[in-house]
Amino acid sequence: MAVMAIMLTVAVQTASFQKRRENEEELIFRGNQIIEAVRLFRARHGRFPSSLVELAKANPRVLRKIWSDPVTGKPDWVPVFLGQEGTQLTPGVGTAPGSPPPPGAAPTPSPRAFPRTDASGPVVGAHSRSCETSIKVFNGRTRYCDWKFVFNPQTAPGGGKPVPPVGPPPGGGPTGPRRPPRGGGVEPPIIP
Repeated sequence: MAVMAIMLTVAVQTASFQKRRENEEELIFRGNQIIEAVRLFRARHGRFPSSLVELAKANPRVLRKIWSDPVTGKPDWVPVFLGQEGTQLTPGVGTAPGSPPPPGAAPTPSPRAFPRTDASGPVVGAHSRSCETSIKVFNGRTRYCDWKFVFNPQTAPGGGKPVPPVGPPPGGGPTGPRRPPRGGGVEPPIIP
């Protein structure tokens, strides 16, 4: 009986450990989805979003919904604002072309400023609200709230150059020039 209790305890601990590892992998996946959504939003609109909700409501869509944080189980991601990600601010980065950076944006935040409720400005990413110690070391960090998922235009494909907004291609509607139907369609007669 005691042997079964010990084996059951080990099995529960192993399953719990495996579930945490899976949650960490899912956190990384969902964080990378947020990075991609910020990249797409910036490419289509020429600026960073002002909130995570704006990412989910953008048209055309860049993020289906604000996913739950796998560690907390709630959609309570903490946004990372421009200047909080630990990189230097560059005029015009993340704002409309030719405009200055947001007023009051600090290029180097204090390392333990999260979670901040007074921060605002363009959103460049997100991180988990949970500050539990992680199993995995991600970018040299061992706490979930330190795992920042941030879009960096300098390391993005294309060097952060603006991409023209998505729209109808030249020469026609949403799929290009209109083509005659194939197969069972009626085609106009050819007149010499």
